[in-house]
Amino acid sequence: MINRLKLRAVGLILAIFVAGGLLGTVVATTWSDTEPGNRRGERTRASYADRLAAELELSPEQRESVAVILARRNQAMQDIWAEMRPAFDSLRSQIRAEINANLTADQQVTFAALVQASDSARATRARDAEARRDRP
Repeated sequence: MINRLKLRAVGLILAIFVAGGLLGTVVATTWSDTEPGNRRGERTRASYADRLAAELELSPEQRESVAVILARRNQAMQDIWAEMRPAFDSLRSQIRAEINANLTADQQVTFAALVQASDSARATRARDAEARRDRP
């Protein structure tokens, strides 16, 4: 009985943690890093090269070298992610199903909304990233 109770407690804590993460993602996507004139939720996040340049105080020559390195390796990174993405998606679905099984009907409705918002935000980020890659 105690083991079952502990398992439920751990499951509930995990569910709260994941739901909090999903909610945090939704809130961050919707309200942070926006500039006037941007569509609501559109981020103005600095690129990795920009962040490195700022954090490491790169010279213009170093910044250019970093940009070239990242551009040269970008396709390899995309290929690796394309290979791994199905495994991540499958694991995410399994986690969501397990969490959902531990929720009440009302919590399931709320959780479904959180999942939908998270998926929508992820799709928007993916479209934005693709649009940035397609720019000349």
